[in-house]
Amino acid sequence: MPDVQNTETPGTDEFRRAMGLFTTGVGIVAVDAEPNGFAAMTINSFVSVSLDPMLVCWSLHNDSSQFDLYANARRFAVSILAAEQGDLALRYATRGGMHRFGEDFERSAGELPIVAGSLAHFECRNWSITPAGDHTLILGEVEGLSRAHADAANASPLTFFQGEFCSIAPQ
Repeated sequence: MPDVQNTETPGTDEFRRAMGLFTTGVGIVAVDAEPNGFAAMTINSFVSVSLDPMLVCWSLHNDSSQFDLYANARRFAVSILAAEQGDLALRYATRGGMHRFGEDFERSAGELPIVAGSLAHFECRNWSITPAGDHTLILGEVEGLSRAHADAANASPLTFFQGEFCSIAPQ
């Protein structure tokens, strides 16, 4: 194995390219907003934090056009996308905008907006928010969850690698 030594502090572009080699899952976080609507955004920063209590975390860019809406939401839902839902990931990756319920979303048992046909979803109560550089970490306590996809055990998740959507097949 070659001996790799860095003599310079890495720049943000180099950091971004190196982090792009870490494959992540893709989800959509959604919160209720305005009467009968909701806000939703694509994320790839979702991670499990604790089993007792059950906590998850995602990160929100501080310059988000809807920062206050997400940071101040008392509850939110995260839907884990299936490989065939790349079009939804792109649709909800655009900045801003409120949405109405239709074919993309439905209400969960806990009355939160979730992606129809997603692999799973987590219904969360805002546990805490923590500033972290140019992002804010939002921790949620899981109050409900469901493996919503009809055949989740054999489904492929949507993933993100080197700046592109891709998928992995279950073994």
